[in-house]
Amino acid sequence: MLNILLVDDDPVEFRLIDRMLRDIYKEDYLLRYADSLEKAEVILKTQKTDIILLDDKLSNGRTAQDSVPALKTINENVPMILISTDINAAYLKDKVILDVYDIVDKFHLRKRIADGLLKAN
Repeated sequence: MLNILLVDDDPVEFRLIDRMLRDIYKEDYLLRYADSLEKAEVILKTQKTDIILLDDKLSNGRTAQDSVPALKTINENVPMILISTDINAAYLKDKVILDVYDIVDKFHLRKRIADGLLKAN
């Protein structure tokens, strides 16, 4: 079973991504949700996590530039996929900049999952 952690401050995104996964991801999975970086850190410390879907922009003005290093200090081995509605920021131009598995436009997430995006682990 794939243990996925979604970090996004919008609970609607959780419901949308959960529905998307039920529709197109044919493997067993468990989708956990954290609406803040602090909650994500607790989950990462206490529960098995195989992959992280991380929204680029969280509340309090945090971007992936803040979130990725914070989560990597807890477990640097969990593949992280950044998701964003605006992937034009300079730090999102290349996944090497933040050392993440991938960067995905939210509008293309369904297709990317169908194409095997979650095979990162």
